[in-house]
Amino acid sequence: MKLKAFLDTNILLDVLQQGRPFSEYSITILQAVFSCHIEALITTQSIVDASFIAKKAGYTDSFFETVKRWCNYINVDYISTFDINNAIRENSGDFEDDVQVARALDTCCDVFVTSDNNLRKHYNGKYEFLQFMSPEEFVSKLKGEAIPSQI
Repeated sequence: MKLKAFLDTNILLDVLQQGRPFSEYSITILQAVFSCHIEALITTQSIVDASFIAKKAGYTDSFFETVKRWCNYINVDYISTFDINNAIRENSGDFEDDVQVARALDTCCDVFVTSDNNLRKHYNGKYEFLQFMSPEEFVSKLKGEAIPSQI
């Protein structure tokens, strides 16, 4: 069974805006997804949020090309009322993060990959079955499992 990873919005932004601190690792994660070594999930909300940021940064053309390619390999899921209600109950102070985590939990992801230190600090160890990792930590995990040779 493949490892199922939830990719936070910042992973998409890392790929679009290379040079960000975790860009190299996020690109490596995508290579693993594209070579079908892991299953990945993002939300429609991540695409919408990233499009707003990409437009402000002038990356609109590359954004849409990137999203089209991602949609061939990554599960894009919607946020449900159930996720919103769970996020409201969590009340960590960052509703968007809470909604994303609720979606990852509802879809039985194994790992939540994000460069957001506050999110990882808040949620790390909270769920036995969902790990929270930085892109760098996740790439190290993939390399440790000797998944694709190009990683």
